[in-house]
Order: sequence, then structure tokens, then C-alpha cells
Amino acid sequence: MTDTPVARDDYRAALIRWIADLKPDLYVTFVFNTEMTLRTAQDRLEAFHARVDRKLLGPKWQDKSDNRTRYIAFAEKVDSNIHIHAVFKVPTGESREFAAAAPAFWKALAPAGNLDIQDVTHAEGVADYITKEIRPETCDRMFLPRQRCAAPVAA
Repeated sequence: MTDTPVARDDYRAALIRWIADLKPDLYVTFVFNTEMTLRTAQDRLEAFHARVDRKLLGPKWQDKSDNRTRYIAFAEKVDSNIHIHAVFKVPTGESREFAAAAPAFWKALAPAGNLDIQDVTHAEGVADYITKEIRPETCDRMFLPRQRCAAPVAA
């Protein structure tokens, strides 16, 4: 099988459509203000995601996969001032509760960092902005929620 290169413009256009189709409620920028690896940044984002879902869905949040928040995120400036731009879909309709709880969760995970949360009024515009540095060869900087996976059991 031969890998066919994807043009950057086509790649971004597909990502923008995908993000718009999510119909995100919130646009969030996560700033660390400290050096860290891409993996550590992703781990902090996932810890934040877990805390938000526990707050919104209660202690058995992991069992409520249909109601969990979803996000699409992109890390930028990974070699200098790493930060993450993300859009969140809050299926529970609790965007205000998300925004109220988020700063304390982020402060615990990134003490030197800060957080900016905005309502999404134009998904395509937000998507255009958060994908500005992504390229097919830097797709490792795109983050999606980690899911619990179970191997199928043989009958």
C-alpha cells in the first residue's frame, strides 16, 4: 500500500467541516505557562475532561458515555509556549456549570496556567482559528477524548 500525501488545505478543510459538524458549545484555550511535553499536556487535558464530566454527570460519570462532553483539541507552540485550543460539545446542556467549574480544575492541573472559555457562535470561524497550525505531518498534536476500550469476548 502506498501512502498518498494529503494537501494541507484539504486536510484543514476536512477538519473545519468535522468541527462544525460537532456543533460545539464552548471554545477553550488551555495555557500552561511552563515547559512540558506534548504527552504531559495531553494527560492534563484528559484529567481536566474527567473532572468536568464528574462534576456534570456525578460519581458514575464513566458509565455515562452517551452524556459525556466531547472535545476536539489542537496543541500549538509545542517547542516554546505550549498551549491547547479546544472545542467542547456539552450534551447535558450545562455549559454554564462547565464554565463555572473549569477554572478551579485547570488551576489544580496547571498552577501557573490560565484558561479562556468562550461560547461558540460561529463554529467554522473557531475551527479555522484552532486548526491554523495543524498539518497532516503534525496530526499527533490533535487530541480527542480517550475512551475506555474493551476487547470483544470470543463466544
